Amino acid sequence: MRNLLILSLLLLIFPCFAAITVVTENLPNFHYQNEKGELVGTVVDKVKAALTRSGVNYTLSVNPWSVSYNAALRDSNTCIFSMARLPVRETHFKWISKLSNFTVSFYSFKPEHINIANLGDAKRYRIAVLKDNYSHIYLAEHGFNENNQLILLNSFDNIYDILKSRRNSIDLVVLSDEQFNFALQQDPSLSSLKPVYEIPVGSQELYFACNKNINNSTLEKLTNAFAFDDKK
Repeated sequence: MRNLLILSLLLLIFPCFAAITVVTENLPNFHYQNEKGELVGTVVDKVKAALTRSGVNYTLSVNPWSVSYNAALRDSNTCIFSMARLPVRETHFKWISKLSNFTVSFYSFKPEHINIANLGDAKRYRIAVLKDNYSHIYLAEHGFNENNQLILLNSFDNIYDILKSRRNSIDLVVLSDEQFNFALQQDPSLSSLKPVYEIPVGSQELYFACNKNINNSTLEKLTNAFAFDDKK
């Protein structure tokens, strides 16, 4: 009993900073669960290699984006990938390493009825967008809102089924171009879903990031581990 009490006191005084939770979402082709439930994709090997190199114990969780994002925003021992680096997010996270780039466009199943010459023109349409992700924040900053334009979705796992069944109520969806090109390879029936306007933000960067209050020791280990890979 005495030894258990001493151990409990030591854990309070010297908490274990090595254990973190890493959260992500299904975002093909960057990272997604295959038919075996394994997390694969163009950035997954880099992330896993860096985490292993860091020596930090971690658990990996794949969730809808809003769940993962809010966990990383709230919990001091949580990290997230892949997240766009936006001014509104800058001070809420520690930005560990750039993983990739992406571009985004409006897509439609009825492109012949869509006429967009500039971003403002898109305000005439109903737009499906993933809640709390880059596109949602960007459009909200440019005057789009839930009452008039935006239809917020919690997950893109079934986005293509939703689009097919709601063609009459959804005019546009915002997708990363790599995400759509990957989906098209898997499902040729999506060939009627066409890009109608590339959102004018250039090529955005995706990052591995952690909660702003992550322990300094853990932060240093992660930073050094990812930096090693970046220098190769």
